[in-house]
Formats: sequence, C-alpha cells, structure tokens
Amino acid sequence: MQWVLAATLISGASVFTSCVDNSIDNPVVPEPGEPALPDHFVNEALMDKTVKPGDDFYMYALGTWFNSHTEGDPGYMEYYDSINSNEVEKSLFASDNPLAQHLVRNIEAPAPSLNEDVKAVLDYLDIQKPTGIGMLLTEIGKLQDKGQNPIFSKRVDMHMQTHSCQEIVSSGIQTKTVESLLESKQTDALKSYIKYILTTIDKVADPERTKAEGYEAEFEERVSAILAEEQLIYATAHGGGDTSDSDRQGLWNVRDIPDYTEVRSFVRSRATRAGGGVKDEVTQETLEEAFHPMAGAIFDESPAFKKYMEQKGGITTVLKTMDNCYDYLRYYAVMSVFNYMKAIYAGQSDGNVKSSIVSELERTSPFLMNKLNADVLRKMGQAGADRCLTMLEKLRTVFRQRIETLDWLSDATRQEALKKLEAMQFYIGVPDNLSEGEFTLDEGNTLVEDALSIIAQNEAIRHNMCGKKIEQQVRTIIDYEIDYSMQNAFYNCEMNCLIILPQIISEGMFPADDEYTQYVVATVFTHEMTHGFDAKGAKYDERGYLRNWWSSESQAKFEAKQQEMIALYNRMEAYPGQPADGKKTLAENMADYGGVTLAYSLFKQKKMDEGLQGAALDYACQEFFLHYAKLWLQYPTLDKKKLLYLIDNHSIPQNRVNVIVTLFDDWYSLFNVTDGKLYLAPEKRVQIW
Repeated sequence: MQWVLAATLISGASVFTSCVDNSIDNPVVPEPGEPALPDHFVNEALMDKTVKPGDDFYMYALGTWFNSHTEGDPGYMEYYDSINSNEVEKSLFASDNPLAQHLVRNIEAPAPSLNEDVKAVLDYLDIQKPTGIGMLLTEIGKLQDKGQNPIFSKRVDMHMQTHSCQEIVSSGIQTKTVESLLESKQTDALKSYIKYILTTIDKVADPERTKAEGYEAEFEERVSAILAEEQLIYATAHGGGDTSDSDRQGLWNVRDIPDYTEVRSFVRSRATRAGGGVKDEVTQETLEEAFHPMAGAIFDESPAFKKYMEQKGGITTVLKTMDNCYDYLRYYAVMSVFNYMKAIYAGQSDGNVKSSIVSELERTSPFLMNKLNADVLRKMGQAGADRCLTMLEKLRTVFRQRIETLDWLSDATRQEALKKLEAMQFYIGVPDNLSEGEFTLDEGNTLVEDALSIIAQNEAIRHNMCGKKIEQQVRTIIDYEIDYSMQNAFYNCEMNCLIILPQIISEGMFPADDEYTQYVVATVFTHEMTHGFDAKGAKYDERGYLRNWWSSESQAKFEAKQQEMIALYNRMEAYPGQPADGKKTLAENMADYGGVTLAYSLFKQKKMDEGLQGAALDYACQEFFLHYAKLWLQYPTLDKKKLLYLIDNHSIPQNRVNVIVTLFDDWYSLFNVTDGKLYLAPEKRVQIW
C-alpha cells in the first residue's frame, strides 16, 4: 500500500541550520465594516515589488526573501518540519519506555565494522545456497516469513473487487534506497552499492574466493546479474519503466484477478513449500505449488507480473544459475538493513547519524515508532485538531455547494460525486488508543539485528489484516502504515478517507492567532480532499471500490479539462531548459487547484460575512494569495530540482503557485494583472470545481 503522495528524497533526516525569516507580525484583520487599510502588506518583508505579478507571482511575493537567503535553504514548511521532528526525536531519546531505551542504547553504541554487521545479517537469516528450484523457493519463503521480499514478494495487499486484505505473491519488493536510485536514474550509483555489498559479503563468507584466479571477471558478471534483477523488478512495478502512461501507477494495487480466494481457506503447512514435485524451473505453476496452497497467498495475475515471469531476458533468465540467486538473496538481505549499519556514516556528526537511523526506523516500521512517539505527537497536534475538524466540515460544505452547481456534470454523476464526498471520513492527529500489536527485542541484539527483528515482527503484525474487509479496520491500517511523525496529510482512495497528521496542525504550522496562515494551510487539507476527485481518485467510488461512476458525457468533459491542465503546466519549466511534465504531475496539480479553490472560497465568504467590502476585502484577499505563495517557500538547488523532476509527481514550488493563481479571476483584479508571462485569457482559465 502506497500512502505518501509527496515523494521523499532523504534516506535519513537532516537537521537544517538555515531557516526562513519568521520575524513577521501576525496580520491585522480589519473590524467588520471598517474600511481602513494597513499601509503595508503583512508579508511585505518577503516581497519584491519590482517584479510584475503577471510575470512571476512567486517572486513578486517572495523575491526579497530569495535575495537575502542562500540556495538550498529549506524554506517555510521544512523549517517547522525540522523543529517538530527534533522535538519528536528528543522525546524518543528521553523516553522511559523499555523498548525505546533498548533502541537508543544500540543507536548510541560504538559502531560495529561493516564486516561485523554483514556477518550478523548472514548469521541471523541463515540463507542456504540453493541446489535447485525447490530449495530456492524454500529459501525465498523463509525470508518472506521474516519480512524480506527478494525476487518474489508475499505481502499483505488490498483488492478492489472484494475490498479485503489478502496475501499477494508478486514480483520482489525493492528496498527504498534501490527504488530511489533507479527512479532518479542513478544506475552507476546503484552499481557501486552492489559492488560494495557483494565485496563485503565475499570477504565475510568466503574470503578464499576473493583470492582465486579470475575472481574479478567473475565478480563483474555477478554484479551485472544483480543489477539486471533490480532493473527488472523496477520495470515490472512501474509499467515497463515508463510511468507516464501507466494507469496502474495511480490505481494502487489494482490487479486483474477475476476471483479472490479467502486466505483462511488454506490449511496446508508451509513446511511443504519445497515439495518434491516442484519442477526445475520457475513458472506460474511452480510458484502456485510453492506459495499459493502452502501460505494461503493469492497469485498476482496482472499482465505486468506475467511479463516479469515470461519475457525474454526476464526472471527465468536472471535465475538461470543458483549462484546468481544465492548472490541476490544475500545482497538483498544486507541491503534491507544497510541504512542501520553505522559504519556507512563514518565522518558524519553523531546528531546526523542518530537522526538518519531514527528516520529509517520510522520508515521500516511506522507502527512501532507511532507507539513509541504517541504521547509527544498527540500533544503536538492536540491544539489544532478541533480547529482542523471544524474547518474540514466547512470545506466539505463549500465543496458540496460547488458540486451541486457545476454545469458540466450530469445529474447522475453529480449525485455519485455528492455521495462520495459525504462518505469521506476524516482522521486527524493521533488517536487516543493505537491499534493492537506489540514488539519485543532481544537484549543481546545489535542495531542491525534489531532492525531484522523489527522487519519480521512488523510483517507478522500486518498479516493480522489478512481476510478482513478494509472497512472493518480503517483505523488499524492507518496506524500500521502511516508514520504519524511526518509533516504531511494523505488521501487514500481505497478507504475514501482523509488523514491529517499532527505536525501539519501544530501551533507553528496551523497557528490559532494567524487566520491567513490557517486558511492557506487549509489548502493542503482540501488538496487531499479533492484527490478523491482528481484524474485517479475519481475512478474510486464512495466505498473505495474501483468503479466507474461517471456518465460518458461527464467523463469526456472531465478528461478535456484534464488535458487543459496538462497544457498549462507544459508551458512552464521544471528547471532552466527543462519543460515541466504536466501529464506526470496532473493529479497533484488538480489537487492544488481544488485545494486553493475551496479554501479561498471559504476565506472570502468569511471576510464578507464579517462585513468587509471594497478595498478592505481586496486587501484581505490579496493577503490570502501572498500567504499561499509563502506556504511553498523554499530555495532548492538546481541538482535538487533535477532530481525532483525525475522522482516527484508534484510540480516545483514556483509552478505550484504561478500556475494555480492564474486560474482565478479574482487574482487578476486584485493584483491588476492585464498582461505578462503568466497571463491567461479568461477562456483559458481552467475551471473544474
């Protein structure tokens, strides 16, 4: 299950030393009916009024800040993310929870050598060299039972037809580091990782082999085989490697399985996995014999997996020798906990090493870390939770009113959209009680052994979801899968629910005494709300089932509007010389538009209800747009922009502001925009909601 809609670039958390200029007074909101105006904008310290709003509104709103800050400054939201993340980390290290204290002792302990950590992994998992396909599948099964998923995965997944959680046998699941390197096209870097790990494995497990004649040539072939397997798994998971036209990228976990079998109907023992009748080649029948009856897993019948199995140069080629398989299993095991090996952080500060490892723990087992950090996170989001819920319900009302009056929706489609909106559930902050599930760690473990144990226990806990309907355990799924310490919000299609995490409603991000900031942060809430109705989310119904609820006429109009959105972003640049990819970022761009549409509508109506009119109302509305720009304030380096272009489905911050504002007629009148690079004729201003 993929939850996070924003791409993460950092394998370990960093402590930011530079920050935004926060010496800005809170806005003075005029009393109802009072026409007097302040003599300056609240955000004037950030603005560069030498820039025409119609040429670059982002720099008009923030240019002075950019001129006084250096490239690489994390900006507004990441500033608060750093503050809050540090608070959570300090709480963990000061905790009296025995499990937290155990982890902290191992995090702070002297670093073992890389050889020692690699040996610990090999000893802990006891991977045997397979002599045939039956034994290979047995070894893979042993690793799967410990939460490892090399070559083939066996994971808990959702299915749209039954809306239940089941075990799925599919292609291997790559480690986050490998996936990030392939996504950012850093093949050489991945090859270096493979060489580094494989060399260490050889030194630890078979030092005599490294001295044998012909070792170097043989070594290169082994590295190439591992790289080929990683590339194949990645290409299978990403529709052949090109995600731009892949519907399955947006429809998470959707598979072409006509019938699902309940997991609990299987009773045969896993011990028979290698059964003597297994053929000496990997085929679908072989896998069914090895995994389907024995573990109660459902076989992935998707075209992508069949291609993984059958294509020339595919998995049957990669697995042509047991030596290749043995190499890959051991390499994968080491890579799965590589970021816990403190030797790789040599030369870094103790603080950065601790933060990196804590970040990896949060990624490896969100559920465990949610339990350990629950108190501080609950307190962090406590003040803003009620205000957030109240605002979400008001925003739902605004959205309902807009859907009711849209002239491009058929009546039947309108009623389906309203049903989906009404059924959407909101989960805010940390619940009073987290779901069941406990972890234990052996006293003599090293940090790497702790990580291996946590991965295995996390897998066992997640398997408690098997055979249950999603709607029976929404809160459990969220607790297991979401890292509550992130500064983020999420919409999940399969559960039709919106999740707002504590950081984003903390006092710094969602301040009680700063109404403008509250309403622009609300654009993030409504961004997620309208994900349920973007190009991908609109394919799911009010229960979270994959079902087409659109009339053909409304669908055609909706798709035409999407094409207009794509064209608007294609005219922008992701970085100098590189056109933006409006198709890749379509869903996020639509959500940005939806978020600002609803939040601005609610904000403006509130100001009018307070009695503001004329110049006073204009001033308040100007401040809304200026604060929206400030929300996305950051100064990424050129290298980061290039990386984001490859791996992020969001537009760069400058485009998130500059394109969205041009879709609002009010923006043109408020800032007297009649021409400029951003100017759109009225008929070109896409209107969806």
